[in-house]
Amino acid sequence: MSVAVALQILQSVVVLVFAPLYVGVLAKAEAVVASKRGPSIFQPYWDIFKLLRKGATVSQHSSFIYQAAPFVVFSCYLTVSVIVPIITNNPLPLAFLADLIGGAFVLTLAGFATALAALDTGSPYGGLGASRATWIGSLVEPALIIVFFTVGVLSASDNPYLMNHVLAVSAYARVLPTHVLGTVAFFMIILVENGRIPIESPNVSNELSMIEEGRVLEYSGRHYGLMRWASSMKFFLMSSIFMNVFVIPWGLGNATSILGGVIAIPVLLGKLALCGLLIVVIDTSFAKLRFFRIAEFLGAAFLIALVGVVTSYVIGA
Repeated sequence: MSVAVALQILQSVVVLVFAPLYVGVLAKAEAVVASKRGPSIFQPYWDIFKLLRKGATVSQHSSFIYQAAPFVVFSCYLTVSVIVPIITNNPLPLAFLADLIGGAFVLTLAGFATALAALDTGSPYGGLGASRATWIGSLVEPALIIVFFTVGVLSASDNPYLMNHVLAVSAYARVLPTHVLGTVAFFMIILVENGRIPIESPNVSNELSMIEEGRVLEYSGRHYGLMRWASSMKFFLMSSIFMNVFVIPWGLGNATSILGGVIAIPVLLGKLALCGLLIVVIDTSFAKLRFFRIAEFLGAAFLIALVGVVTSYVIGA
């Protein structure tokens, strides 16, 4: 086995293993800030393992879509883990599969499969969550594409590894308004896509206001365990892209040394700790927006990213 293939496997294993820990640490930190004891940082692992050992209850009104969706969603996020820089700054063997925009389409496919499964059961709560998530997604996707353009115009590429290299070596590119505005907009999208405040509270399950949780409300057992695991992977991946490409593009290994990839793991966890700290501050400092105000939040993200792209041409002119 070549070094590059070993690093490719290691990168996906890092996402699989540490994604639940990332969610657990954030939940613990939010509880501590609220002067509560809170769950263990390993609670997501225990929940996932417990669910994976249980049988699943399947509605008699559902089709194969309902049962296939967890595996499709899990596979989509695992696919994204092989095409973006997580622990290395050089493209790995499977990085050719897609660029950042292609990765965004894979994430969209996972969301589409989740929404389709929620509608498949005929549950009113599932349909409510799916319709809300689809409406939000229709506003998120244009903003996300524009965000990638903000980095793309600086690196003249939509390859995340090239974006990382350009920002790592150019201090000028990192302080340009184009990059700063794109970074702010992408962080806003991370909050939206992962059901965080100000869009949704991850610690409250209210049937009338839930969005992400509403789409998987009908799942149980191993199916629900896969969806929970996949959700943590999505959060981990988007936060890693945010830190490795947009904020701190240093500290990654290369594709010629396994040791470099191993050393990059604690560096990555340190970066995610900083990202998680910012998310915890927001979660504990702001209230959830009313549903009709979400469009304003997403509109702001889109406009910030769009201004960033326009600014790049103005400066270039």
